[in-house]
Amino acid sequence: MMKNDKNEKVEGKHYDMNGDEERKYSFRTIAVDNIHENGNIRQVGDIDDLAASIRAHGIINPITVTNDFGMPTQYRVVAGHRRLAAAKRIGLANVPCHVVDKDSEGLDEIPLSENVTRMDMTPYEECMAVKFLVSKKNTVHQVARKFGRTLRWVLVRKKLADAGDKVLKKVKEGVIGLDAAAKIADLPDNVFKRELESCYRTDKYFIDGVLDRYHKDLSRAPFEHEACLKCDKCSSCQADLFENEPKAYCLDPNCWTRKAKKAAEAKVKKLQEEGRNARLGKFTGKCISYEDEADKYEIDSWDTEGQEQAKEAGIRKRILVDAATLKTLEYFDKRDLPDYHEMTEEEREAEEEKERKEILFRETKQDMTKNRLRKAIAKKIQEGDKDDVIALLLFCCYDLDDTIDESQHDLLGIKNDEDRCAVLSDIDDQVRPCDIHDAVLGSVEHILERTYDIDILRKMYSIITYGDPKEAEPVDDEVEDELSRKNAESEHDEEEEAK
Repeated sequence: MMKNDKNEKVEGKHYDMNGDEERKYSFRTIAVDNIHENGNIRQVGDIDDLAASIRAHGIINPITVTNDFGMPTQYRVVAGHRRLAAAKRIGLANVPCHVVDKDSEGLDEIPLSENVTRMDMTPYEECMAVKFLVSKKNTVHQVARKFGRTLRWVLVRKKLADAGDKVLKKVKEGVIGLDAAAKIADLPDNVFKRELESCYRTDKYFIDGVLDRYHKDLSRAPFEHEACLKCDKCSSCQADLFENEPKAYCLDPNCWTRKAKKAAEAKVKKLQEEGRNARLGKFTGKCISYEDEADKYEIDSWDTEGQEQAKEAGIRKRILVDAATLKTLEYFDKRDLPDYHEMTEEEREAEEEKERKEILFRETKQDMTKNRLRKAIAKKIQEGDKDDVIALLLFCCYDLDDTIDESQHDLLGIKNDEDRCAVLSDIDDQVRPCDIHDAVLGSVEHILERTYDIDILRKMYSIITYGDPKEAEPVDDEVEDELSRKNAESEHDEEEEAK
């Protein structure tokens, strides 16, 4: 039952789901100075947004207090510490309160219950709420006032809502975080949408990558940038999206590239006027990029003979100027050597064919050697003693999947797990040394097939067979015969396909 007295005090009772009376309370407006803090499990923290909301809409949820000081006009906060702090910040004299009976059971549980059961809007719901209000002809400033939020808060959510269903779906699923999206919200709409549509998570590496591509720190610009600080594509001119950002960024990579290239061209021209062989080029760090023609003609620093030859010939280094950073790189060019000969197309093709054959020969010889080593090791182990088997295990013990064939796992008490590789610690404690011996012996072919490093195979061969690994290497004629056999098989397959 409820009644309203002349002091606008409303009294009542709260009932549980079964109709049992739980706690008496009254509703009244109380002076802020008469409400006292008395400990709070949660930290008050940042209350800027809450203060803005209360300034815009007032206190929607009354503060819960109790009168247990022994003085009729003094109250203690039970729940609503942040609301009270925000009210004090904006200068409210009075606040609406639920006054709870000081003798009520579970009084100290009220703030915990309130914090646990309160459900805030999800990031997706916030985006949709902003989109709805904007659709009702509200400006972003009006939406910010209605929500009691900052303009940046609204702009980020509006940008996500405008990015389309694919982006909103990722926001709803938690793939895109609002804090991460806020860091790149200054990007042009099409770039912002493209980056978020293609991402699979918005972690630090993703954000740093996007910022590296599109945020150009003007303090590091390789060109005069005073005029850029007043450009509308500079972050310092977008205070709404760059609150408390001390640096100024260029948000137009294309404009940045054009200005950097222009400054680089001016540097090249100056070097040429000094008699230097300079041009725009591409390089990373101290290495010429494979995209630059100099990659083909540079005398590498490790080519000591070529470097000495260039110095003795008295040739000057050529200079590359990077169009993006204006950094320079000097190098000796083979074309400047007195005896340099530019190969014809026929000579180049012949050289490439010769190199291709040499590589194929080396690879075939290595494959043949591996197979012979494997056969010799397997034969010795099958005829040998337990020491040979243990030695084989030690070569591959870093990963049991490379050592023990799955058919032998039961013998060692290993439970197969598709999500990870088996390791030595997975072997059952009750397994006997002879069980390990038998499991390895039954896995010899499996081990050798998964041992691809020829140096390891050679070491196995030396230790297990006591022989010289060179004994397993084929002679050149055998390699040529193997190549001929493979070529014949390839030609036969091609003829069969043609039929």
